[in-house]
Amino acid sequence: MNNKLVTSMISAAGLTGLAYAGPAPVVAEEKSNCGSWCDTLETIGTVYNNKENPYIQKVKFFGRAQVQYGYVDGKDSNGDKFNQDFDEFRRLRLGGEVKFLNGFKLKANANFVRDLKPVGGEREFGYQNFDQAKLSYTFNDLMGINESSITYGRYKVAVGAEQHASSKKIKTVERSALSNKLTTGRPTGASIDLKNDGWSATLGVFSNDYQPLQDDLLSGWGESVAVYASTKFDVASGEVILDAIYNDQQKTIDPFLYKWATSAAYLTSCSDWDLTFNAILGDNSDLSGAKREGLFYGFTALGSKDIIEDKLEFVARYSYQGSEGEEGIRLNSRYVRRASRNTPSGSSSVTSGRGDQHHAVYGGLNWYLCGDQSKFMTGLEYDNLAASQGSN
Repeated sequence: MNNKLVTSMISAAGLTGLAYAGPAPVVAEEKSNCGSWCDTLETIGTVYNNKENPYIQKVKFFGRAQVQYGYVDGKDSNGDKFNQDFDEFRRLRLGGEVKFLNGFKLKANANFVRDLKPVGGEREFGYQNFDQAKLSYTFNDLMGINESSITYGRYKVAVGAEQHASSKKIKTVERSALSNKLTTGRPTGASIDLKNDGWSATLGVFSNDYQPLQDDLLSGWGESVAVYASTKFDVASGEVILDAIYNDQQKTIDPFLYKWATSAAYLTSCSDWDLTFNAILGDNSDLSGAKREGLFYGFTALGSKDIIEDKLEFVARYSYQGSEGEEGIRLNSRYVRRASRNTPSGSSSVTSGRGDQHHAVYGGLNWYLCGDQSKFMTGLEYDNLAASQGSN
C-alpha cells in the first residue's frame, strides 16, 4: 500500500542573543544609535578580559532566547486533513566561559525552559539540564600545528553541515529532518582538535552511558562507546566538511540511534549566493524492528542571498532522505507529527512520521536586527512522505 503525506508548514521565529560576548563590529558614525545597541549586545557579556594576567585571562557570560510560531495544514494517507497552529518557547539558554592559566578554557551552558504546551503540557521555566559543558587545554605552535587542544566534557556531536552551524546561526527556522536524524544526545566524551591554515580536524570518543534529559552533568563510561572523526579544509573557493561516527553497540537510550553515519558537505559562494551541499549515508540501529533496519541516505542543498545587504535575506532549501527499511526515516517532530494527532477521525497514519522516502522544500526570509545576535525568521515548508514498501 502506498502511504503518502503532503503538508505545508509556515513557521516564524525571533532569535535574540541575550548577552553574547565577541568582537565589536566597526560602525560608521552616522549609524551610532543603531550601532551602540548592536555593540552592547555583542560585548555586554564580557566582564573581564586581560591577556597579561597569568591566572585569569577572560570571563564572559552569554545567553540565547528563541520563540517560534508554526502553522500546519496537511493530509494523511487515509485522506484525513489536519491543521493546527503552535506557539513555543523554543530555547532559553544561559552560560559562561572562563579562560585561565594561559591555555585552559572552561565553557558551559544550560537549558532554562521546557515547553510542552504544543503537546498539551505545561511551559516550565527554570533550570532543566546542561546543554554542553567542556574543559579544554590549547597548545599553540605544537609540532608545526598552529593550534591543538584536548577537551573533556559534555558534548554536542556535529554530523552534517547543518549540525556544524549553531542554532544561533542557522538560516532556517528548523534544521532539515535529515539533519535532525543525526542529532545526538549530549554524551560525555573526549576529543583532540587540530587547526592549521585552511584545515582543521577533530577525533573524539564518547560514552554510550546516557539518559535523556539527565540531571547529571557528566555520564559514566560503560562497555560501549562511539568513535567520531571530522575534518574541514579549503578547496578552491569553498570549504569541505567530512564527518564520520561509528557506534559499537546500540541501546534504546543511546545518544547515537544509528550504527554509523557519514557526511560530506561543500560550502561555497557563487553570484552573491551562499551555497551548501550535503550528502549523508548511514546504517540504522537494529533495535527497532525489521521495518527500521538497513541503510539510510539523503541529500540537502541550501542557498541564501541578501535582498537588502546585511538586513533582509532569502533562503531556499531542498532536502531528500530515503531508507532501505519501510520506516527507516522520519519527519521532524516540529510540527507535522504533532498536528497529525488531531485528525477528524482522531487517528492519523502519519502520527509517527515514519516512511522510506521524504522530500522537503523550504523557502524563507530572515530579517537581521543585529546580525545573528538578534533576528526574525520566517519560513514555508512543503513535505511529502511515502512508505512505499510492503503494507502499512
